[in-house]
Amino acid sequence: MNRAELRKNVDTIVIMMFENRSFDHLLGHLSLPQFGGRTDVDGITDLASPAFRNPAQNGTMESPFLVKDAAFAEDLPHERDFVATQLAVARLTGTATMTGFVRAYEQFTESTGVLNPPPMQILTPDSLPATSFLAEEYMVCDRWFAPLPTSTQPNRLMSLCGYTGIDETHSELMPDQRTLFDWLDAHGVSWRVYSAGISFWLLMKRLWPRVLSNKFRRLSELSRDVQFEPKASWPKVILIEPDYEDSPVHTSGHASDNHPPLSVAFGESLLQQVYDALGANEARWKKSALIVTYDEHGGFFDHVPPVENVEHAPGPNWTSREKFTTTGVRVPALIVSPFVARRSVSHVVLDHTSILQLLAERFGKAGESYSPEVDGRRAAGIGSVSALLEANAARPSTYVEPPDVKISAKVELQVTREPKTPSQHAFVAAVEAVADARQVAALKKYPQLAHWLRP
Repeated sequence: MNRAELRKNVDTIVIMMFENRSFDHLLGHLSLPQFGGRTDVDGITDLASPAFRNPAQNGTMESPFLVKDAAFAEDLPHERDFVATQLAVARLTGTATMTGFVRAYEQFTESTGVLNPPPMQILTPDSLPATSFLAEEYMVCDRWFAPLPTSTQPNRLMSLCGYTGIDETHSELMPDQRTLFDWLDAHGVSWRVYSAGISFWLLMKRLWPRVLSNKFRRLSELSRDVQFEPKASWPKVILIEPDYEDSPVHTSGHASDNHPPLSVAFGESLLQQVYDALGANEARWKKSALIVTYDEHGGFFDHVPPVENVEHAPGPNWTSREKFTTTGVRVPALIVSPFVARRSVSHVVLDHTSILQLLAERFGKAGESYSPEVDGRRAAGIGSVSALLEANAARPSTYVEPPDVKISAKVELQVTREPKTPSQHAFVAAVEAVADARQVAALKKYPQLAHWLRP
C-alpha cells in the first residue's frame, strides 16, 4: 500500500514481539515434504542436506533434526561474540556461512560431541498450533531479520527507537533514548501497550511515567477494549508484550515470551489469545494489521545469511565496540491481517525498523520519514511492512476462526529464582529501582512488586 491507501484502509497497527527463536527453528519445517513441502518458503528442504550441516569441535557434522516442544536445560548463547561465531564468516569471501551454531553452543557449555545439539532443533507444526494456523491463513515473511547480530536489549531498542546506544545486553537499566512513544505523541497518534506481565520498558527509566500510566494496561483487558471501547479513544497503534521469562515477577502466572529454556506452549497460547481478542470485533479487525515477530534468534540455527552492508548508525553516547555492518540472524515473522492473501509469503528484506517505516508512512506527513537512522536502513535495502499490505487482498473472509486445539506444557513452578544472566539481572534492577522510586504508583500498577518495596 502507498501512503494514501494506508490512511484509507488501515486504522490500527498491532505489534507483537516474542523472544529468541530463529526462522528455521520455528518455521523451517514448512518446506519439508512431510509437512507440505512449501516451495514458496525458504525453509529446511531436506534434514540430511549437507547445505544445512554444522561441524562440531570433534569433527562430526550435525544436521537439523525435528523435535516436539519441550523446555530446555538452559539458555542458548546469543550475545555479540557468540553470534559472530555462529555466522562463521568465511575469510576469503567475507560472507557468513551459517555453520558456527554448534561450535558456539559447545564454547558456551564447555562441551563437545553433544548428541542432538539444541541449536539444530526444528520444531514440528503440532507443537505450534497457533503459529501454524496463522502461517496457513495469513502471510509468512521469510526475509525478516533481527536488526543487529547480537542479543535482546540492542535489538529491542532498535525496534522501539530505530537505534541503540549499546551493542549487547547489560545487567543494569538500558540507556534512555527517544522512543516510538515520543514519535507518536509528537504526531498526535493514540497508542497503547497491553502487557501480560512486567513491561520490558521498565528497563528504561525515562519510560517509567508512561509504563505506570493507563497507557500500559493488562493484557486481560484487551478483549473487552476491542469489543466495547468507543471509537474516539481506541488507539491507532498497539504493542502487545508477553510475560517475560527473565522477569523475577510473573503477573500472569507464568512466562509466555518463548525465551529458552521456556517451552513455546505458553507463547502459543498467548498468540491465540491475542488473535481471538482482535477478531472479536469484526469492524475493527477489517481495518487492522497484526505484526508478529521475534526480537532475535536466541542462538538457534538458521541457514540464511544476514543482509550485508547494512551499516548500523550508533546512537548518542555510543561507547561500545565497532559498529555493526550486517543485520542479525533471520527470525520468524507473520503478517496477520485482512490485507494479506491467504497462505502467502513475502520475500521482501525486512527487520524491526520496517515497522517504524510503516508507522511513518501511515501517520507521518507526506514525504516524512521516521528518523535519519531508519532512513539509513531503508537506503541499505531494508523495506517497509507497507510493501506487504494490499488494499484488495483476495481472502475468503476477513477473520478466520482458529481450530479448537488444547495447548499444554509441563513446567516446574518456582517461587523465587536467583538471577544469573545479564537480562535477568537487568529486570531485577528495574523492578527494585521502580519499586523504590515510585512506591505507590508501582504497587498500584503491579501489586506483585510488594516484595520489593522497602519498609
